[in-house]
Amino acid sequence: MNNTTRTQKACGGFDVEITESTDLGLAMLIAEFADGHYSPVAVVTNIREAREVARSDFRDRKRRLEQGGEGMSPHVYIVWARALDGEQRIACEIRGHLT
Repeated sequence: MNNTTRTQKACGGFDVEITESTDLGLAMLIAEFADGHYSPVAVVTNIREAREVARSDFRDRKRRLEQGGEGMSPHVYIVWARALDGEQRIACEIRGHLT
């Protein structure tokens, strides 16, 4: 499965197009699971950093599961960032095989 990303354009509530290196300030990377649960993973400053942290988190979760631990792997990682109106909005979705 390919790693895919969807980013928000300026019309998504942000004043600039969100690219791999756009400074997001203090954005949150959240792991979302197929059953609807979610888990905060890290504070990130851009999409590139979010990808790296998501890959590492995914590998760690997978390793723990393979060693008999409990839990599940996220089906998507979401980057939430503060938009122009001050609300938290989705800046990026990171999907796919992250190992």
